[in-house]
Amino acid sequence: EAVMKYMGGKTAFTDKLWMIFEEGHYDPTNEPDIAYPYLFARIKGEEWRTQYLVKQLLNENYSTTPDGLPGNDDTGTMSAWAVFSMLGIYPDCPGEPYYTITTPRFERVEIDTAHGTVVITTEGEGDYIEGMTLGGKALTSYRISHDELIKGKILKLKLR
Repeated sequence: EAVMKYMGGKTAFTDKLWMIFEEGHYDPTNEPDIAYPYLFARIKGEEWRTQYLVKQLLNENYSTTPDGLPGNDDTGTMSAWAVFSMLGIYPDCPGEPYYTITTPRFERVEIDTAHGTVVITTEGEGDYIEGMTLGGKALTSYRISHDELIKGKILKLKLR
């Protein structure tokens, strides 16, 4: 929020961040940049950009071939980005126990935790999230805390 305000507001921030991708300045091999696609999810109405970019980046930069990861996978950073992105939740800021939600690659994912199983499911087809519930309650934010996810147990995403 402070960075957005410093840059002239949410619209100016969105435009500048989008320009990084449009002009080819985003580098998926540069680890400090890897959270950039997820920043759009912090701006009401711009969440679709996160979903669009994550899908595009996965398709263009990750594969099952021997060179299927971009750059140097320092202690699994690039692999972790891909795995979290494919699950549909990404821990977007180190030191903060929050996830940004994006369109997962799978219809159903089960994650075993010390507090039980967390399930992420999709309904419908498409690349964009139309609605979300966690533990049966509607979500309006594309960011949830780790505790919310663990307690909610079932994250359902309706796609369009």
